[in-house]
Amino acid sequence: MEYICWYRLACTHLKKIPMSIDDKKKERFLFLQKMYDTTDGNSAHIVDMWEVGTELGLDREKTRNLVGYLRDEGLLEAKTLGGGISITHAGIIEIEYSLTNPDYPTDHFLPINLIHIENMNNSAIQQGSNYSIQNINFNVDKSSDLKKIINEVEGIKEQLTLDRLVLEELVSEIDTLKSQVKSPKPKNIIVTESLKTIRGILEGVAGNAATPMILTMIDNMIK
Repeated sequence: MEYICWYRLACTHLKKIPMSIDDKKKERFLFLQKMYDTTDGNSAHIVDMWEVGTELGLDREKTRNLVGYLRDEGLLEAKTLGGGISITHAGIIEIEYSLTNPDYPTDHFLPINLIHIENMNNSAIQQGSNYSIQNINFNVDKSSDLKKIINEVEGIKEQLTLDRLVLEELVSEIDTLKSQVKSPKPKNIIVTESLKTIRGILEGVAGNAATPMILTMIDNMIK
């Protein structure tokens, strides 16, 4: 009986040993990566945080803690009281930088090549190759083409039938592209994400003759 008591005490003590910081970073990355995969990198999609946690084999407490951290860092955003969340623009950039630079850490995560994945279902992390990632990249040599896209979108934005918040998002992405064009070192991933967001907005608009042409220009830009 005494042995059993000490055994239970020892087990209880072991369970309270905190995770290492590296392990926490791995779990945070895997959660955000799962969000990216589930939404296809679209910040407008809302996902149930509890379902994501279940798919990754996490209990509710750990899921809550992970989401809280990622939300506080601006990588996720709470959308509903019941656990609806979305990945933010910053979260998309963080994940795609990690995927395209697997040997380098980000502000929040370890290099992907150091993340050892043991138990994870329905995810698609690819390691060790910058070219195996299914990602689109802006060619910085095409700044003149980018300026044409900016001008075309600006020329039709007031004619589009858009919700006020969607229009504000469109204007924000245009401003982002303008700042990147002016930058001496434009960030490929920022340009790419802004173009993807603009494309997503325009794809939901019907009735404007210029929209198909702009979508083609964007597709040619980010092939």
